[in-house]
Formats: sequence, structure tokens, C-alpha cells
Amino acid sequence: MSIFKFIKGRTTIRRYITKPVPKKILDKIIKAGIWGPSIPSFLRIQPWQFVAITNKKKIAKISDIALQRSKKLGAGANILLSSASRIMGSSPAIVLVYNSKDLQKVKQKYGNAYANFAEIIPRAELSAISAAIQNMLLMAEELEVSSCWLDTPLFCKKEINKLIGTDNELIAVLTFGYPAEQGRRSPRKPISESVKFIK
Repeated sequence: MSIFKFIKGRTTIRRYITKPVPKKILDKIIKAGIWGPSIPSFLRIQPWQFVAITNKKKIAKISDIALQRSKKLGAGANILLSSASRIMGSSPAIVLVYNSKDLQKVKQKYGNAYANFAEIIPRAELSAISAAIQNMLLMAEELEVSSCWLDTPLFCKKEINKLIGTDNELIAVLTFGYPAEQGRRSPRKPISESVKFIK
């Protein structure tokens, strides 16, 4: 299968069967993430940190944190967060994706030499972490494991961090498992609407 066909065929799955994801499979998925682009390459900054959880009780606690927080949010956001709670709750494995702030640490170490880059550092970190996430989703698909990339748990990142015992910045929650539903891709805008070519 061509890489384009593979990318185009990947779907988000929001419901999973109870079959566990073996640790050796999760290891391969995470390993694909750590081979995402680093920033900048000569400094070897890899700003991601992953917390993989397969403990059902711990996943249930995180799911409940999201559910309880959803009850305090306004219309729209509460629906999205309660949906994220259900997705996490049905997943046999979740990976919390954190920004380790390694690039920020380099900036603090070298002070003025990096002062001019202060504005782009957070964006560079987020770009690298997003690339790592995409690698993980594609590797999961290759291993016949379904996945979902969730941002709405960031509404309760303080509570999740307290449970995990970290003060790093939560960027996303990824769910992994074997599908209990059929995925489908939403239509994409034509390339003419998304791209401007300049000759």
C-alpha cells in the first residue's frame, strides 16, 4: 500500500473492545513517536514526554475527572469533554502526551543567546510534539491498533497532572485499542481551497 493511501485510509475510533493492547505493541507505537523531528536537530531537543497507562482503575479515574469537569463547563464544551470521557473510559490504553520543556531549559541555560527565539520556542515545541503524535497514530494503524487524538481533556489538565504527579504541560491524550465501531473519514476540502501555489 502506498503511504498516501495508508494515510488517507486511517480513521479515528472512539469506542473499543475490552481486549488489552500488549506492552510490546505500545512500545512500538511510542518508539515511532520519539523518532519524530527534533528541534533544532543540532541541539538534540526532543520536547515530548509520554505517560502510557493500561491500568483500568487509573484510566477510569482520568475518565471520571473529565466527566466531572464537563458538568462545570458551558454548552458545547461540556458535550465534547463528556464525549472524551467516554472515549478514554472505553480505551484499554491511553498515552498522555506532555511537553517536557527541554527547549525552554536550554533557553534558560544560555540566556541572551536564545532571547531572540523566545517567541517561537513554544511553537517549535508544539510542532515537534504534534509530529510525534502523528507518527504514533500511523504506527498504531500499521499495527492494526485504532486510536483517537483528544484535546478536550486539557480542560482538566491540572486535575490529571495531580493524579499523575507531574507539573509538565499536558498537550494531548491519545487513546489506543481494538475497534468496537467502524471508522470513517470526513470529507476534505479540495486542494484548490487549501493551497496557494506561487511560481
